[in-house]
Amino acid sequence: MCIRDSYWSDAKGELRMNVNIVLYDEFETLDALGIANIFGMAPEHFYINYLSVNGGLVSSKQGVKVWTELLIPEEVEDILVLPGGRTATKLLCLEPKKLETIKAAAQEADICMMIANASSILAQTGLLYHRQIADYPGDQNWKRMFTAEIRRAEDVRWISDGKYYSSSSTMAGFDMALGVISDMVDIELAVRIAEMLGYEWNQEMLF
Repeated sequence: MCIRDSYWSDAKGELRMNVNIVLYDEFETLDALGIANIFGMAPEHFYINYLSVNGGLVSSKQGVKVWTELLIPEEVEDILVLPGGRTATKLLCLEPKKLETIKAAAQEADICMMIANASSILAQTGLLYHRQIADYPGDQNWKRMFTAEIRRAEDVRWISDGKYYSSSSTMAGFDMALGVISDMVDIELAVRIAEMLGYEWNQEMLF
Protein backbone atom coordinates (compact mmCIF):
# COMPACT_ATOMS: atom_id res chain seq x y z
CA MET A 1 0.00 0.00 0.00
CA CYS A 2 1.30 3.47 -0.86
CA ILE A 3 2.03 5.50 2.28
CA ARG A 4 -0.20 8.31 1.06
CA ASP A 5 -3.19 5.93 1.15
CA SER A 6 -3.19 6.21 4.94
CA TYR A 7 -3.91 9.94 4.95
CA TRP A 8 -7.39 11.29 5.47
CA SER A 9 -9.55 12.91 2.78
CA ASP A 10 -11.84 15.91 2.99
CA ALA A 11 -15.47 16.06 1.87
CA LYS A 12 -14.36 16.41 -1.75
CA GLY A 13 -12.16 13.34 -1.55
CA GLU A 14 -8.93 15.37 -1.68
CA LEU A 15 -5.83 13.92 0.01
CA ARG A 16 -5.22 15.83 3.25
CA MET A 17 -2.17 15.68 5.50
CA ASN A 18 -1.46 17.33 8.83
CA VAL A 19 1.74 19.37 8.96
CA ASN A 20 2.63 19.60 12.65
CA ILE A 21 5.18 22.34 13.28
CA VAL A 22 6.74 21.98 16.74
CA LEU A 23 7.95 25.26 18.21
CA TYR A 24 10.20 25.98 21.19
CA ASP A 25 11.66 29.17 22.62
CA GLU A 26 14.12 30.91 20.27
CA PHE A 27 13.26 28.84 17.20
CA GLU A 28 14.32 30.34 13.87
CA THR A 29 11.31 32.21 12.45
CA LEU A 30 11.91 31.43 8.79
CA ASP A 31 12.60 27.77 9.50
CA ALA A 32 9.06 27.41 10.82
CA LEU A 33 6.95 30.02 9.07
CA GLY A 34 8.70 29.67 5.72
CA ILE A 35 7.91 25.97 5.70
CA ALA A 36 4.35 26.74 6.83
CA ASN A 37 3.99 29.16 3.92
CA ILE A 38 5.08 26.52 1.42
CA PHE A 39 2.69 23.83 2.66
CA GLY A 40 0.00 26.46 3.20
CA MET A 41 -0.03 27.21 -0.52
CA ALA A 42 -1.91 23.93 -1.00
CA PRO A 43 -4.66 23.96 1.67
CA GLU A 44 -6.52 21.29 -0.28
CA HIS A 45 -3.68 18.90 0.60
CA PHE A 46 -2.15 20.19 3.85
CA TYR A 47 -3.46 21.45 7.19
CA ILE A 48 -0.99 23.37 9.40
CA ASN A 49 -0.81 22.84 13.17
CA TYR A 50 1.43 24.87 15.46
CA LEU A 51 2.37 22.86 18.54
CA SER A 52 4.65 23.13 21.57
CA VAL A 53 5.32 21.00 24.61
CA ASN A 54 3.64 23.46 26.99
CA GLY A 55 1.17 25.07 24.58
CA GLY A 56 0.47 28.82 24.54
CA LEU A 57 2.68 31.58 23.18
CA VAL A 58 6.16 30.71 21.95
CA SER A 59 8.69 33.36 20.88
CA SER A 60 11.14 32.95 18.05
CA LYS A 61 14.77 34.09 18.10
CA GLN A 62 13.64 37.14 16.12
CA GLY A 63 10.83 37.97 18.59
CA VAL A 64 7.88 36.62 16.60
CA LYS A 65 5.22 35.20 18.92
CA VAL A 66 3.12 32.24 17.78
CA TRP A 67 0.13 30.75 19.60
CA THR A 68 0.53 26.98 19.83
CA GLU A 69 -1.62 24.05 20.84
CA LEU A 70 -0.37 21.49 23.35
CA LEU A 71 1.81 18.81 21.76
CA ILE A 72 0.29 15.41 22.54
CA PRO A 73 2.51 12.78 20.89
CA GLU A 74 -0.25 10.17 20.58
CA GLU A 75 -2.29 12.61 18.48
CA VAL A 76 0.48 13.46 16.02
CA GLU A 77 -0.22 12.26 12.50
CA ASP A 78 1.40 12.59 9.09
CA ILE A 79 4.21 15.20 8.98
CA LEU A 80 6.24 16.60 11.88
CA VAL A 81 8.43 19.68 11.30
CA LEU A 82 11.24 20.72 13.64
CA PRO A 83 12.71 24.17 12.94
CA GLY A 84 16.25 25.02 13.92
CA GLY A 85 16.98 27.44 16.70
CA ARG A 86 19.42 28.80 19.24
CA THR A 87 18.35 26.37 21.97
CA ALA A 88 18.12 23.27 19.79
CA THR A 89 21.33 21.78 21.16
CA LYS A 90 20.48 22.51 24.81
CA LEU A 91 17.28 20.52 25.31
CA LEU A 92 19.03 17.46 26.71
CA CYS A 93 20.66 19.40 29.54
CA LEU A 94 18.01 22.03 30.17
CA GLU A 95 14.70 20.34 29.46
CA PRO A 96 14.95 16.53 29.23
CA LYS A 97 11.18 16.05 29.68
CA LYS A 98 10.51 18.34 26.72
CA LEU A 99 12.99 16.33 24.67
CA GLU A 100 11.20 13.08 25.53
CA THR A 101 7.88 14.53 24.38
CA ILE A 102 9.37 15.63 21.04
CA LYS A 103 10.96 12.18 20.64
CA ALA A 104 7.60 10.48 21.17
CA ALA A 105 5.95 12.81 18.65
CA ALA A 106 8.65 12.07 16.06
CA GLN A 107 8.07 8.36 16.53
CA GLU A 108 4.35 8.79 15.86
CA ALA A 109 4.80 10.86 12.67
CA ASP A 110 4.98 9.31 9.20
CA ILE A 111 7.53 11.92 8.08
CA CYS A 112 9.86 13.97 10.27
CA MET A 113 11.42 17.09 8.74
CA MET A 114 14.39 18.76 10.43
CA ILE A 115 15.50 22.22 9.33
CA ALA A 116 19.21 23.09 9.73
CA ASN A 117 20.38 22.37 13.29
CA ALA A 118 16.98 20.93 14.28
CA SER A 119 18.48 17.51 13.55
CA SER A 120 20.52 18.09 16.72
CA ILE A 121 17.25 17.79 18.66
CA LEU A 122 16.57 14.27 17.47
CA ALA A 123 20.26 13.43 17.67
CA GLN A 124 19.91 13.79 21.46
CA THR A 125 17.07 11.26 21.53
CA GLY A 126 18.82 8.36 19.81
CA LEU A 127 16.30 8.24 16.96
CA LEU A 128 18.97 9.09 14.39
CA TYR A 129 21.38 6.37 15.52
CA HIS A 130 23.15 4.97 12.43
CA ARG A 131 21.08 7.21 10.15
CA GLN A 132 22.30 9.80 7.67
CA ILE A 133 21.56 13.51 8.03
CA ALA A 134 22.53 16.65 6.14
CA ASP A 135 25.38 18.40 7.91
CA TYR A 136 24.76 21.95 9.15
CA PRO A 137 26.92 24.78 10.52
CA GLY A 138 27.46 24.39 14.24
CA ASP A 139 29.72 23.60 17.15
CA GLN A 140 32.06 20.79 16.11
CA ASN A 141 32.66 19.65 19.69
CA TRP A 142 28.92 19.22 20.20
CA LYS A 143 28.65 17.25 16.98
CA ARG A 144 31.45 14.92 18.02
CA MET A 145 29.70 14.33 21.35
CA PHE A 146 26.15 13.73 20.16
CA THR A 147 26.43 12.62 16.54
CA ALA A 148 29.23 10.08 16.78
CA GLU A 149 27.00 7.26 15.50
CA ILE A 150 25.17 9.45 12.96
CA ARG A 151 26.44 9.79 9.40
CA ARG A 152 26.69 13.49 8.52
CA ALA A 153 26.60 14.17 4.77
CA GLU A 154 28.63 17.31 4.10
CA ASP A 155 27.92 17.69 0.38
CA VAL A 156 24.12 17.79 0.33
CA ARG A 157 21.49 20.50 0.67
CA TRP A 158 19.02 18.01 2.08
CA ILE A 159 18.65 14.29 2.41
CA SER A 160 16.14 11.66 3.48
CA ASP A 161 16.84 8.46 5.37
CA GLY A 162 13.61 6.55 5.75
CA LYS A 163 11.04 8.92 7.19
CA TYR A 164 13.68 11.36 8.45
CA TYR A 165 14.30 14.36 6.19
CA SER A 166 17.03 16.85 7.11
CA SER A 167 18.38 20.02 5.53
CA SER A 168 21.68 21.85 5.83
CA SER A 169 20.16 25.33 6.05
CA THR A 170 16.94 27.32 6.06
CA MET A 171 16.82 27.76 2.30
CA ALA A 172 17.72 24.12 1.73
CA GLY A 173 14.76 23.41 3.99
CA PHE A 174 12.51 25.17 1.48
CA ASP A 175 13.83 22.88 -1.24
CA MET A 176 13.27 19.91 1.05
CA ALA A 177 9.66 20.93 1.76
CA LEU A 178 8.96 21.11 -1.96
CA GLY A 179 10.64 17.72 -2.31
CA VAL A 180 8.31 16.27 0.33
CA ILE A 181 5.31 17.73 -1.52
CA SER A 182 6.61 16.17 -4.72
CA ASP A 183 7.01 12.81 -2.96
CA MET A 184 3.65 12.83 -1.19
CA VAL A 185 1.41 14.48 -3.81
CA ASP A 186 3.13 15.12 -7.15
CA ILE A 187 5.94 17.16 -8.67
CA GLU A 188 3.54 19.37 -10.62
CA LEU A 189 2.12 20.72 -7.37
CA ALA A 190 5.60 21.41 -6.00
CA VAL A 191 6.59 23.27 -9.17
CA ARG A 192 3.37 25.28 -9.10
CA ILE A 193 3.90 26.32 -5.47
CA ALA A 194 7.46 27.43 -6.19
CA GLU A 195 6.22 29.49 -9.12
CA MET A 196 3.46 31.11 -7.05
CA LEU A 197 6.02 32.08 -4.41
CA GLY A 198 8.50 33.35 -7.00
CA TYR A 199 10.98 30.88 -5.56
CA GLU A 200 13.61 29.16 -7.70
CA TRP A 201 13.34 25.58 -6.52
CA ASN A 202 16.62 23.71 -6.51
CA GLN A 203 15.39 20.17 -7.09
CA GLU A 204 18.83 18.65 -6.57
CA MET A 205 19.81 17.38 -3.14
CA LEU A 206 23.48 18.09 -3.84
CA PHE A 207 25.17 21.48 -3.54
